[in-house]
Amino acid sequence: MALNTFFLLIASHVLGDVVFTSYRLAVLKRNSEFSNQILAVGFHCTVHALFVGLLLFFFGGLWLKAALLVFVAHFLIDFLRCRVEIKLFGPDRIYVKRSELIAWVSGNAKDREKMRISRLWSWLMIHALDQSAHLGSLYGIALIV
Repeated sequence: MALNTFFLLIASHVLGDVVFTSYRLAVLKRNSEFSNQILAVGFHCTVHALFVGLLLFFFGGLWLKAALLVFVAHFLIDFLRCRVEIKLFGPDRIYVKRSELIAWVSGNAKDREKMRISRLWSWLMIHALDQSAHLGSLYGIALIV
């Protein structure tokens, strides 16, 4: 059962982070005003919690407990990531947009200076740690619920 729950949590994570996240919300999560940042991260985490609740409600599991745990874990992870990115790259911006990353991976980067691996290294490490923390928290939540 935990494995099924884990896969449902991963599906909800993809929906919340890829399908139903906009560029504007991503920038707001890195807002220079603390209250705006809290609201943006909170809204983003609410979207995640709603997807968790819906998927687990329809496919089995303790949907409310899982949704609340995902909200809290996702909030802590994203808030920390955004604070680190603000310190390193400045507020109110995304250092690497999704479209830039896709272009870089496919060898079609427009801004070759920005997308040099030596300049991307810190962002790639932050992103890898962020996604690892999300996967770890989702696995832990799957074991709990």
